[in-house]
Amino acid sequence: MTVAHARSGRRQRDVASGANTLREAAELGSRRVALDLLAAVRDTRDRLDDPGDRTALHDFRVAMRRLRSWLRAFRPQFRDTLRPKLEQRLGRIARVTSTSRDLEVHIGWVKNSRRALPEQGRPGADWLLRRLRGLKRVADAELRDTIDRFYAKTMRRVESALERYEARVADDGPRFGDSAADLIDRETGALAAAIQQVSGQGDRAEAHAARIAAKRLRYVLEGLASVGVPSESVVNELKSLQDTLGELHDAQQFGSELATMISKLIADHGNNRPAGRPGRAHRGRAVDPVNGLRLMLRQLRRAEARAFHEFQATWKADRWGLEFAASVASIQHSLR
Repeated sequence: MTVAHARSGRRQRDVASGANTLREAAELGSRRVALDLLAAVRDTRDRLDDPGDRTALHDFRVAMRRLRSWLRAFRPQFRDTLRPKLEQRLGRIARVTSTSRDLEVHIGWVKNSRRALPEQGRPGADWLLRRLRGLKRVADAELRDTIDRFYAKTMRRVESALERYEARVADDGPRFGDSAADLIDRETGALAAAIQQVSGQGDRAEAHAARIAAKRLRYVLEGLASVGVPSESVVNELKSLQDTLGELHDAQQFGSELATMISKLIADHGNNRPAGRPGRAHRGRAVDPVNGLRLMLRQLRRAEARAFHEFQATWKADRWGLEFAASVASIQHSLR
């Protein structure tokens, strides 16, 4: 055995060397891309300290997802140096970013939704905004604490694990390009199967699984773009699918949360107990937020129906599926 090293591709190679990377051992090529993705995480982490950077949290979350998805996809190539505990640490950081980011998205949606509400519905939106902002302050504090405690050490250890691996002197293992082509074949098959499972608007778990499958294939292709693999058109299609299913999932999830809030408020009123922290007084009376919550729930149900219709019209069409399969096959051919 000998120890090989895979320093960050951004620092030690240019795009023209992408074809050479595809011919390298799978363990080496996959590490080069992973180190690029790790560098992107660090770039976005620095932006979190700027309170004026409104996209920092979103970009950091996406960078973490890309890295974690790549490490998952090429786990057989990383297993000799990347321990499961490190992947678990990355997952812990990713989870706290998701909570804070989801609340950020919900707050933005309620603010936009409020503009379309009639006057009698706006106190409910104001009540919900105060509630969500309170939850976000807690989530932001947890995010900051987790990053302060775990981020720097975890990144150092992940980088150290990716910079080396054990290689045989007589290396007859698969090339990176071949391994990537096989991986794309598996992920594309998983996506096709997941899409077929979504037959109705009520198939929430199936739609979410299809969204995850699209994300995994997209992140693999985006990682390969750093070594010169042309995949922009397919990536854009996957982004569109991810956005559509994301809108569907967010409307369903947030709608369920609003429905639970409404039920609890009604139950509290029925038992003559204060409904948590009701809306501010309006003309001498406490404002009941239920009416506004119901109106926003209707908006979410309409958004859910629109997103599912768009998914069904675009992604369940056999013609589009054949075009997509042909584009993916072309990418696999270039990898091999």
